[in-house]
Amino acid sequence: MQLLWNGELLDEFLPKHKVRQGSLISPYLFVFFLKSLTHLVNLVIHKKAWKSIKINKRGPLISHLAFVDDILLFAKATLNQVNVA
Repeated sequence: MQLLWNGELLDEFLPKHKVRQGSLISPYLFVFFLKSLTHLVNLVIHKKAWKSIKINKRGPLISHLAFVDDILLFAKATLNQVNVA
């Protein structure tokens, strides 16, 4: 596994311990990864490769929602871009 930290690729490493559900570090890891995901989503939106949605004409643009350990991603798509299984 490798991490990209402040634009620099760190040395490869193998995790030695698992993080169990309910661990005290779990919320911190979630916040860390959610912040990173939010940053990436905002970059893609800024590059106009992802279009957020509006629930109504006067509402705010929504690209993602997060609550506890769930994340919902929202984007405009055509029927050709959607793969329904």
